[in-house]
Amino acid sequence: MVAQTMKAAIYSGPGDIRIEDYPMPTPPSAGEILVRVRACGVCGSDVTDWYMTPRAPVVMGHEPAGDVVAVGEGVTSFKVGDRVALHHHVPCMVCDLCMHGSYTQCPTFRKTRLYPAGMAEYVRVPAEIVERDILKLPDDMPYEVGALVEPVACCVRALDRADVKQGDHVLIVGAGFNGIVMGMLAPHWGANKVVILDRLPIRIERARSMGFTVINVDDADMNDQVKAWAGGRGPHAVLVTVTNEPGLNMAFDLCAPGGTVLLYGPTKPEYRWPLNTNRVLFQEINIKGTYSAGPYDTRRTLSLLQDKLIDANLLITHRFSIDEADKAWHLTKAAGDSLKVMVEL
Repeated sequence: MVAQTMKAAIYSGPGDIRIEDYPMPTPPSAGEILVRVRACGVCGSDVTDWYMTPRAPVVMGHEPAGDVVAVGEGVTSFKVGDRVALHHHVPCMVCDLCMHGSYTQCPTFRKTRLYPAGMAEYVRVPAEIVERDILKLPDDMPYEVGALVEPVACCVRALDRADVKQGDHVLIVGAGFNGIVMGMLAPHWGANKVVILDRLPIRIERARSMGFTVINVDDADMNDQVKAWAGGRGPHAVLVTVTNEPGLNMAFDLCAPGGTVLLYGPTKPEYRWPLNTNRVLFQEINIKGTYSAGPYDTRRTLSLLQDKLIDANLLITHRFSIDEADKAWHLTKAAGDSLKVMVEL
């Protein structure tokens, strides 16, 4: 008898994560596939209450990897038994936004999604995603590494958006998962020097143990340390993973003339940043945002992971079963000693 329900991790409200029996997805229609999820990472957006609460109750997760267990009519690129990493949104690739490289702004990107979401035992993948952004995993790549494709791809896109290039000095604000990944990747974009700012001792020590130059933002001479590190000029690119106004202002003030401040962490929708537009104009400071990742980013990321240009073993710090998804959520929310927390299903 085919099971009628499956386990899923439900965000019911701030701090209220429940493991419930959830209806199984319907069998895949034409062009669709059904995937048995084996691992799903916890993202910062999963623990951002202002983002999640309006959607509650909702199944969490959008960083899954697993096995294809059923295919719909007409699917020829995938078969039962394929090991895959899933993206949760895809662009149409043909609209004006896509033609100009703004894949994550495409209306199709915004409306496509996995059903019900990544932190469920099974997900049904719509035809658009099957067609454009499911990646087969190499035989020797663990599911949890495959689950890194989506979050690392967001960092790949961020480095492109920040226009990091040969010879740059790159400053990263925040030594969490995204900051560490961007720090690992920046030299592959040509950066000569990378420095990470943070204030939590455990994060500072871990980043230093990975070989990064790290400066404590609470040091009285922090500004002088950054300028000395950057040869007296300032960083060419400042990648900001924090969302508070002091952090934004610090990043803006440290950026060199002609440099780029990239906003990676989302502020609340109603927040307005009082910005020194005089400096933006006369010192030609570029202010950019970055959101999610597109099909080209995920493919590049899979190659980075396969070629071990970044060490996935350093990034995955904690693992929990689906029955412990509440612990995984709270550990990620605490933003302490974790980088990427994985839920195994």
